[in-house]
Amino acid sequence: MKNKLIFFVFCSSLAVYSFGQVAPAIRSKTTAGSKTESNNLADGNKENVFPASGYAGIGILTPSAPLEIKRGAGNTTRKNFLLKLSNEWASGGQNEPSIMFSNGNVTDPKNVSYWAIGARVSGDNTLKTAQTFKISYKSPTDANEKEFFSVDSYEGRVKIGDVQTQYDGYKLYVEQGILTEKVKVAVKDSKDWYDNVFAPDYHLLSLQKLEKFIQENKHLPDVPSTEEVMANGLDLGKMNATLLKKVEELTLYMISMKKELDETKASLQELKNKQQ
Repeated sequence: MKNKLIFFVFCSSLAVYSFGQVAPAIRSKTTAGSKTESNNLADGNKENVFPASGYAGIGILTPSAPLEIKRGAGNTTRKNFLLKLSNEWASGGQNEPSIMFSNGNVTDPKNVSYWAIGARVSGDNTLKTAQTFKISYKSPTDANEKEFFSVDSYEGRVKIGDVQTQYDGYKLYVEQGILTEKVKVAVKDSKDWYDNVFAPDYHLLSLQKLEKFIQENKHLPDVPSTEEVMANGLDLGKMNATLLKKVEELTLYMISMKKELDETKASLQELKNKQQ
């Protein structure tokens, strides 16, 4: 009897924690499934069940999982929170309420592996860390868990792997690389695409000036140098537009050279005809 009383007190405390209000008095009711049901909650249409064995339900009398939580439909202006995890706040930051998915091996601490889903809900003024939602993993051979995925509170930056995110102007940071079947880069301004190369008023460098530029800079005009790419990375949209521009300019050079070649052939033929 004493153990049951302690169990009922524990259940009442859990209801208080989950719903943020005083739990109603619990009435015992023995059913065919040996469940203990609670009174309706303050909203009048939800009930809890905390059996001595079997499935527990918060807001539902017929749970279909070891723990099932159910609440009325929410709306667009108010979050419909079903579960709240929190730590006591500390000025040092790094408060990270988390959920662990463990392999359950308790024979030796070295055998433990787990996934963790958590959130750093207060930043650290010393390390200057942002508030972050993250997914981590620890294998039996790892001294510390490894952060594989995170979304921080600074403009919602997404990080995959161990990569620096201190560069502004970006939303996604990925370690090692991305393997995908398709990449589409949006162009914000029509000026970023160089169809104007074929416009009548486009200024095309002479081959002599182009040669001089290449000798002095060791790369084509408008194309970033190795040093620039190493320092700033490569913008795929701009680089593809620049390569298109170079191909179009090369086409104009070829057309011009073909005209000169045709004129040279015509002059030679005319000279040959005069000599006959």
